[in-house]
Amino acid sequence: MADRLLPAIVGCTATGKTAMALSLAERRPIEVISADSRQIYRGMDIGTAKPDAAERKALPHHLIDVADPDEYYSAGRFAREALEKADGIRSSGNRPLVVGGTGLYMIALAGGLDDLPVRNDRIRRGLRAAEEESPGFMRRALMRLDPERAEKIDGADLVRHVRALEIVLQSGRTLSELRGKPEDRGAELRIAGLRVAPAELKRRVAERTAKMLQAGLVEEVRGLMDAGYGRDSALGRTIGYAEIIDHLEGMTGLDEAVARMETNTWRLARRQRNILRRLPGIRWFGPGRTDAVEEYLFAGVEGA
Repeated sequence: MADRLLPAIVGCTATGKTAMALSLAERRPIEVISADSRQIYRGMDIGTAKPDAAERKALPHHLIDVADPDEYYSAGRFAREALEKADGIRSSGNRPLVVGGTGLYMIALAGGLDDLPVRNDRIRRGLRAAEEESPGFMRRALMRLDPERAEKIDGADLVRHVRALEIVLQSGRTLSELRGKPEDRGAELRIAGLRVAPAELKRRVAERTAKMLQAGLVEEVRGLMDAGYGRDSALGRTIGYAEIIDHLEGMTGLDEAVARMETNTWRLARRQRNILRRLPGIRWFGPGRTDAVEEYLFAGVEGA
C-alpha cells in the first residue's frame, strides 16, 4: 500500500489528545482515525469522553461508534479498518492522523500482532476426542490442511496441533496466510506522545470525572442497562460504567462510585503510559507544544 507513513498522537487518558488534534486541524487538512478501544462502542459517549458533535463537525473522526457494547472488536480488526480508512482519507486529499490511548491498537497497527481466531473449546474437545479414538488423527489432519505449519511442529506436540487446527477450522486459512508478508502487515508510524506531570494529570482526571457526572453519565449508564447491556458487555469492562453499574444496583453510593472512578482512571493512566512507552520511535511532548508536534508529525510526509 503506497504511502503507509501514518502520523499519530498517543497518550494516556486526560493528556489532551483531542485538543491537540483540533489545534492541528486549524493548520492542516486532517481527519482523525480514533485508536480508542472504548470509543468504538455506540451509546458509550459520556464515559469514554468521545469528541462531541461540534468537535466532530470541525474535525472528522473515524472508527467511533462502529460496534455495539456486546460486540467483539479485536485489535486486528482495528488495524485493518484503520489502514482502509487511511487510504480513503488520502484519496480525498486530506491527511490521516491516528489519535488515541489504546497501546494494543497502536501495536496492531504497526503490524506487531497477529489477528488470529480466539480459543474455541468446542473445537478443541472434538479434536481431542478424535485423537483419542484414532491416534495420529490431528497430525494427519494438519498435514492435509496446513502442511507448512505441520512441518514446524513436533509430531508429539498435541497442544500446538490443536491450536493450528483450531485456526484453520475457524478461519478457513492457514497460520501463514493469516500472518501474511511482513511488509503487508502494518503501517509505518510516526508517533508523538503527550504527557503531563503526575499532579496535573490527577487534577485533570478529577475534573474530567466531575464533568462526566454533570453531563449525565448516570443517566447514560441507566439507559444502556435498560437497553439490555450489562456487566457482560463492554460496560462491565470500562471504567466509569462499571462503577456506575455498582451504584445503580445498590452496591455503592454515588460518592463512593465517583471516588472509585477517579482511582481506577488514575491507575489506568499509569498502565497506558507503561504500554505506550514501548512503542518504537515514540517522541514525547509536554502540554501546549502544538508547533513542535506539528513539525515532528508532518515534516517530510507526502502531501502534508
